[in-house]
Amino acid sequence: MKHLTRIALGSCLAVLAGCSMELVREHPLGCRLDEQRMIRDTLYFGQSIAGGEAVSTEDWNRFLETRVIATFPQGFSVFDARGYWSAAQARPERETSRVVVAVHLPGSAIDAAVRELVAEYERRFHQQSVLRERNTVCAKF
Repeated sequence: MKHLTRIALGSCLAVLAGCSMELVREHPLGCRLDEQRMIRDTLYFGQSIAGGEAVSTEDWNRFLETRVIATFPQGFSVFDARGYWSAAQARPERETSRVVVAVHLPGSAIDAAVRELVAEYERRFHQQSVLRERNTVCAKF
């Protein structure tokens, strides 16, 4: 009987030795201890203007330098993209876009600043809308 107990105990220890445990914070995302809960804003800026024109590279760069940097001073990424959208058309239209991705702390001030950034782009470049995708993420810097 002692022999079987030792074998069973040895087997349990071998199984447990192969397990690893990661401590998580007590919130729904389950971020690791070395991460913090943040917001990721992804903004899709269409480059087409009614009448067949497009936002020029110079105008985009000026908007980027004056408005986007002011909204996300801790940093962001910009990607060139080609998107498809459909309003009332039977077939989606293709449109070149610029995608801005920023990860930042949550807060009402930054949320208002992002909404103002979007509204200014829509006004300045005669856009129907700017798609804003907002997610809660775990981030480590």
